[in-house]
Amino acid sequence: MTQLPSQGPVVWVKPQSTVYTILLAVAILILAVTIGLALYKLMADVPNGYGLSLGDLFKPSEIPGTGK
Repeated sequence: MTQLPSQGPVVWVKPQSTVYTILLAVAILILAVTIGLALYKLMADVPNGYGLSLGDLFKPSEIPGTGK
């Protein structure tokens, strides 16, 4: 007596490379927009942001009261 499988073999289909390219492009776009918004928030004038200059972003931070 033979038994027939209830299902056929499972074949995994790999997505086309264009799908990965589109996902990578979307991720890069979202990262660029996020960095742009963060820089805008840091460099905008005081009512809308912190009012830092580009040079201020790369200065070492100082700990208040220690002189360092």
